Amino acid sequence: MNVEKLCVGCENCKHQAPLFEALNETEMELINKDRYSVRFHEGEVILKQGTQASFFISVVEGFARMYIEGHNDRNLILDFIKPWRLVGGPGAQLNDKHKYSVVAVQETLVCFIDVTNFKKVLASNHSFADLFLSMCSGNYSRALDRMVGLSQKQMHGRISDALIYLSEEIYEDKTIGGEISRQDIADYTSMSKDSAIRILKEFERDGIIILNGRAIEILDKNRLHAISRKG
Repeated sequence: MNVEKLCVGCENCKHQAPLFEALNETEMELINKDRYSVRFHEGEVILKQGTQASFFISVVEGFARMYIEGHNDRNLILDFIKPWRLVGGPGAQLNDKHKYSVVAVQETLVCFIDVTNFKKVLASNHSFADLFLSMCSGNYSRALDRMVGLSQKQMHGRISDALIYLSEEIYEDKTIGGEISRQDIADYTSMSKDSAIRILKEFERDGIIILNGRAIEILDKNRLHAISRKG
């Protein structure tokens, strides 16, 4: 991986990352002061669960998966991270340890923002603090929805939820790229890989999706949403 500064500065991203729009020039300089960027290749670890949480990260290009490392080598994918999502909140605010791991799904450029500088700006800029709080609240709300889905929906409903989220929120397209493996879908829906593959094949047989190698094309979004609602 390349550990040189690959971004000129945070000012270049200010109008692309909504969270930073509330910062003035002095505050942007403080955020940029100890910032550095790293380009990660597919499969490389960006953050490791249990390590020191001394930086927030912001994905600038590409995207990554965030997951909890569970028992018996089983993982639960919490979310997929794309630009311009800021990651690292719980560990930095609680016991200074990362609560999850983050791994690059494809070639991904990440900026590391010093926690101490971030907290200084957070304390001095109320608009920035409000935006950050809104972001955290949105993450918490999505986590609650995921909890309900995983605990109360059958496997077909959980696979539907995953395909809808990946298609509409992550790729913003009817095709889910081959970067998302069948194991990723299994880990996102809290089921075995064999079960996830079986249900995907059932959806293909029923004309809801097409499996093009590792890529997945959504043919009937309305039926997916119907299966999701029924659970």
